[in-house]
Amino acid sequence: MYKLDEKKEVSNMTNKVILTDCDGVLLDWVTQFHDWMTSKGYVQEVSDIYDISTMYGIEKQQGRALVREFNESAWMGFLPAFRDARSGVAKLVEAGYQFVVITSLSLDEKARLLRISNLKNIFGKDVFTDVICLDTGADKDDELVKYQDSELYWIEDKTENAECGLKYGLKPIIITHEHNKDCNNPDIARCDDWVEIADLILG
Repeated sequence: MYKLDEKKEVSNMTNKVILTDCDGVLLDWVTQFHDWMTSKGYVQEVSDIYDISTMYGIEKQQGRALVREFNESAWMGFLPAFRDARSGVAKLVEAGYQFVVITSLSLDEKARLLRISNLKNIFGKDVFTDVICLDTGADKDDELVKYQDSELYWIEDKTENAECGLKYGLKPIIITHEHNKDCNNPDIARCDDWVEIADLILG
């Protein structure tokens, strides 16, 4: 894990490192979660929202427990790429960029290793300089503050996390989902897919 205690270290890598979330950004978590829930007998009641409990008509505590169970299951080794992430990331890697993943997956070591394996199998073994796994659903402030005022790009799908990056002097890009369409902050760029992200970053 990167331990960037000095701002100088951050500035040295500013131009060629991209910070990114994982689920709903690099990997298609939602589709696989729905398949997993179906296999357990749950029926989706509402679509295109972020809250799992509302989506399945269950208690919030139960929803959080199910997300954790899924995130710590063998399914984490086999999530497909999200939209055109593979080609967009490859374009940026070709231009010399590397990626640091900050994901609120789980603190479970097996889950972390499955996530790393999944990412390497899809995107390549030398793409990610670090994969930082936080607790399931955890805020990302403590990690993002390490890159404060670095002006690194920060790719997210959750509005609150994109705004958090902005607070710490990052350059957030939100990738469009139904659940973030109310994010209208003019300082947060919006892209529909990774081709648009690559075009924005590369100019």
